[in-house]
Amino acid sequence: MANILIINFPAEGHVNPSLGVTKAFAERGDNVYYISTEEYKDRIEGVGANVILHENVLKGAEIDTASPGASNSLLTIMLQTSLDILSITRELANDISFDFVYYDSFGAGELVRDYLQVPGFSSSASFLIPEEFMRNLPIHPDAGESLELNEHSQSILDTIKKEYGVFPKNMLQFMQNQGEKKIVYTSEYFQPRLNEFGEGYHFIGPSFPHRKGGNDFPIEQLDNERVLYISMGTILHNVEDFFNTCIDAFSDFPGKVVIATGARANFQKLKHAPDHFIIRRYIPQLDVLQHTNVFITHGGMNSVNEAIYHEVPMVVLPHDKDQPMVAARLSELHAGYAIFSNNVTKDMLQEAVHEVVHNQDYNHGIQKIKDSFLRCGGPSEALEIIDAHLERDN
Repeated sequence: MANILIINFPAEGHVNPSLGVTKAFAERGDNVYYISTEEYKDRIEGVGANVILHENVLKGAEIDTASPGASNSLLTIMLQTSLDILSITRELANDISFDFVYYDSFGAGELVRDYLQVPGFSSSASFLIPEEFMRNLPIHPDAGESLELNEHSQSILDTIKKEYGVFPKNMLQFMQNQGEKKIVYTSEYFQPRLNEFGEGYHFIGPSFPHRKGGNDFPIEQLDNERVLYISMGTILHNVEDFFNTCIDAFSDFPGKVVIATGARANFQKLKHAPDHFIIRRYIPQLDVLQHTNVFITHGGMNSVNEAIYHEVPMVVLPHDKDQPMVAARLSELHAGYAIFSNNVTKDMLQEAVHEVVHNQDYNHGIQKIKDSFLRCGGPSEALEIIDAHLERDN
């Protein structure tokens, strides 16, 4: 029985992919301590972990990814979150001797590992990112224009070093935490440009344990209906115009249209929708996907994996981060219809939905990716890899 500390970044696309491995640790009797935020407490406790809460400084943050200051804003959030997590870790370590840390690529993982001086294992919630792409980021040490920390970020960084004796090797570490082994929640088949990555990566595929958490969504209204599901993730701003375009495009859709707006949408800016629309801030996505015929998505890896698992054809409108890469890979494998445009019209949406519904190539493409997921070892393989590494070191 091990004492395991799990560190993650407080976002749907990072927490949800980790639940399968968390559940596997807990089910075999390990003591699992997961540092997260209130939004994810129920679902993490639902898979058997002890949850220790920190403030979610990402919630409510206004980050315009197209602005020059976006990297600095995100980095400040990363640094403050890391400082909060290190404070909690120090308190926990007074009473608990941790055997290892399991952490996401994003966030404080390596800092916590270095502070505790125990083995660390990292995981990737999305594709591995090629070096040429990472080199374009301002936080990359070899970027043409390196990022200069603002005064607040530098102060947090100085506090981390002074109080905890740890320091990132560079700012890229907060997006690319490494470990003794790297667990990747996808398959080798789905990973683009696989041959560019070396040893030490283990593709275990995604997993989808039941997510505990109450909701009042009328799932029974989707029974025996053709369902179009639309979600642009949970953290985008200024989504109202897009959803209004969707209302115009699918006002005559022969079935139900379900829209998950995310927490930031201003409902007063949304048009009045016909009765066959169900519009909510939060949707129980795994439940809805079981009824869905076509999914319009931003291309977040978590949503894409869940759609593939439920064999739902996708229209993908990538926004930022890894989403353009995910959309391009889906298009390459004939598993999704990608729209790379900042000016999406109702005609474009109607054409895309018609294409994926009536062209069976998309179903075949999705099935091939799903089959590759099913051939992966899943959470049990991750545990075997970690255990074998620890045994060799001992």
